[in-house]
Amino acid sequence: MKSILTILQRQYDLIEKELIRYQNNPYDADRTHDLRVAIRTLRGLFKFLKRDLPPDIFADIDKSLSKAAKIFNDLREFDVLIAKSSEFAYNHPEKRTDYRHFFQNFRTKRKKVMRKTLTKTVQKKLTTNLTKVKDQLGILDFDEETDWNKYIYQELKRRKKKLTKFYDDLDFKDYTRVHHIRKKAKTLRYSATYFMDFAPKKAKKVRKKAKKIQDVCGNITDAHVNYGLLYDFAAQSDNQNDKNLLLRIAQAQQKVYNPDKKED
Repeated sequence: MKSILTILQRQYDLIEKELIRYQNNPYDADRTHDLRVAIRTLRGLFKFLKRDLPPDIFADIDKSLSKAAKIFNDLREFDVLIAKSSEFAYNHPEKRTDYRHFFQNFRTKRKKVMRKTLTKTVQKKLTTNLTKVKDQLGILDFDEETDWNKYIYQELKRRKKKLTKFYDDLDFKDYTRVHHIRKKAKTLRYSATYFMDFAPKKAKKVRKKAKKIQDVCGNITDAHVNYGLLYDFAAQSDNQNDKNLLLRIAQAQQKVYNPDKKED
């Protein structure tokens, strides 16, 4: 069985590998996604172990990983928006609609956001934050006398119970709360996946439940963000065709996170 520290170190190694992959091909949406997930996964694992970590060390690691992931937030939002818009175009094949110009404009905007992540200044900030985490991993000492099987089992049980209660009481029109629950579900899902060997039966059930909650909340939060971006772009557009398309797709996204809302 891998040790806790080994799992964390391997996840950090994956971040470094995904960063190289992103730098090699930042035009690929999957590279942005996989890099962010790698960073957020390690952050989630540390959050799961928070009770067994010195507060100052946890705070430093959590802050550094948060800053690293946020560098790619805008780019990832663009990729999700393009994917959902592509889905809309596929489901609405209309000859008179100039989808080609529409997507060309989107790709131009994405390239500008992408280039910002690759500037020397931003890359230096990213390296600095990741190096802080690497340094902490080099000095962290997880007590071998701790019963990690028991710790992981109890923490999975505690967090699943708390998450389930939050989810059962959730108002799906409360975007802030939905977003909060989604993040908690991610942390639990990542932890159940990577620490599964410590509590196999419990982890499988927890991972399944957490994934379900994450997916439901994720669809809502993605649609909410897409809606805002689409309306902002529509307001800025001088092309009437693009403006109409942006508003149509925005309305489709609105129905995802607020299906009962009547259209004006």
